[in-house]
Amino acid sequence: MLWLFTQAPFGVARSLGLGAVLVLTHRFYARPYARGRAEGRCLWCGGLAPSGPRVRAEEPFGSTDWRACSAAHARHLEGVLGWAGSHAGFLRLGILGTLVVFLLGALLADRRLLGPVTTADAVACFRTGIALTVLPLGWLSAPAEAPSPGATRLPFPLHIQALVGTVIVVWLFRLVGLLWLGLGLWHALNRRGWM
Repeated sequence: MLWLFTQAPFGVARSLGLGAVLVLTHRFYARPYARGRAEGRCLWCGGLAPSGPRVRAEEPFGSTDWRACSAAHARHLEGVLGWAGSHAGFLRLGILGTLVVFLLGALLADRRLLGPVTTADAVACFRTGIALTVLPLGWLSAPAEAPSPGATRLPFPLHIQALVGTVIVVWLFRLVGLLWLGLGLWHALNRRGWM
């Protein structure tokens, strides 16, 4: 999906349309896949956890009892999920707001309806907006203290974490966030002729 949005391999309109379809439909196949592994895999590290402690999360499409392979991994997981839950508005606005502005801006720029703004400008703004949203989640959530017991209400589903582990997602947010922020700034400097 991100490849479709940032590279537009099938042309801007087709690529954005296909990416939007994936965004809107992936819950129908990703969520069942993820929930099918909730009882056997550690949501923190992705390892086996058939009898580890449970961590309950209120996701946008329902609550799930996830497993951790150890009490330490359960604490790490609860810290990240607790941070995301307590900053849900910021994360929703940063991710969904950036996505909506990008889709509209890229389509309008592709049709040359935004004056000098190009599709590349829209991609740079998209990368920068997403980076500024996921960097705090990646860097500030891991040392967070676990929330009080009970389900954590999250602004996003946990299917990516169920696939590779939350620790990997946190590191992806850190590294890809820094890369995308750098690419966004590089584009802005080039656009102004400073590079």
